[in-house]
Amino acid sequence: MGWMRQMTKVDLVDLKQYSLRLFREIERSGYEPQHVLYIERAGLFIAHEIANHFECTISGIYANRSGTTLKSKVKIILRYLPKNVTDILRNMEERSGIHGAMKERRVYVERNHPPKGKNILIVDDAVDTGNSLMAVINFLVSKGYNEQQIKTAVLTTTRNTSQYRADMSLYDHMSFAFPWSYTSKEYNQAWELYKALKGSIVSQEWEQTRTNPGSLPFLTST
Repeated sequence: MGWMRQMTKVDLVDLKQYSLRLFREIERSGYEPQHVLYIERAGLFIAHEIANHFECTISGIYANRSGTTLKSKVKIILRYLPKNVTDILRNMEERSGIHGAMKERRVYVERNHPPKGKNILIVDDAVDTGNSLMAVINFLVSKGYNEQQIKTAVLTTTRNTSQYRADMSLYDHMSFAFPWSYTSKEYNQAWELYKALKGSIVSQEWEQTRTNPGSLPFLTST
């Protein structure tokens, strides 16, 4: 099928290497983040590595679109379909324009907002339409953050028609099959890692709050 775009499989080892390369790309740009804000949930995997190398604080933000719940309901079925079938379905989803049609995002943070007056790097795994990144930036600006201090970084931009392009992207017009994808053999391992990373952030948050009650719990990556 000529319209089919090949999915590049990325395992957890590859992911670490790609995240390191993205860190170096950011470093070469001359931009030095003082806080990394990852888009939940997949953004945490990449952001953790970047925050660790920059030795800066890290927190998460949600930018949920409608339809996420429906997709999660069929994930069990997707996991048992042959890879060539799931690749076709993924390509059909990307080409359908359904993501572009669902522009609205519900943006919120679980606990505290990122610190103001700092260079904030927003990190996600990929840009499809760009609506999530745009929504997060608009949310921050509406809360009084300086847009000039905000940059965005992703591993890949999947299409040339994205309404927003990240400031830094390792790849262009390339689709990845990430280890947290429903069809990945590392699916369970990836989400166990996510829980561990998220748990370490929460643990540090509580410890910092306990030892310094007046401080905000913005955490360094571990």
